[in-house]
Amino acid sequence: MTKQETAAREVLQTLPLVMRTIGPELRKSSGEIPSPVHFGILIMLMEGPLNLSDLARQHNVSLPTASNSVTTLVQRGLVERRTASHDRRQVIIEVTPAGREMLQTLRARAEKRVAEVLASLSDAELDQLSAGLAVLRKAFPEPFDR
Repeated sequence: MTKQETAAREVLQTLPLVMRTIGPELRKSSGEIPSPVHFGILIMLMEGPLNLSDLARQHNVSLPTASNSVTTLVQRGLVERRTASHDRRQVIIEVTPAGREMLQTLRARAEKRVAEVLASLSDAELDQLSAGLAVLRKAFPEPFDR
């Protein structure tokens, strides 16, 4: 097995452990937690408004799938659709203040839970972890062009 394959296996074994650690905390803390798909859309839209085509492309889903997800998020009051000022035929989707607040709350809860788990690590281990995560972020650049 190559070093890349070993590293890939370790990353893929670690991610579910992290998600299993923060998932229950988020579910018990918020009755309106969106599905992972909806959560991903909200995170994308936090970077700025998008039209439906761009959102579908960046999320790697079909237009109907993106539209259904947006409809659900609109019904929950987490995003809104508005007509583009430069082209009335184009619909722009953006996060509402309620959606921003919910994401900030969930992020704070997730960070708190992860910090609790990481409290058992030494300063040297935390430095190693930070350095490794910086390398991982470098290997996985943002998937969409902004």
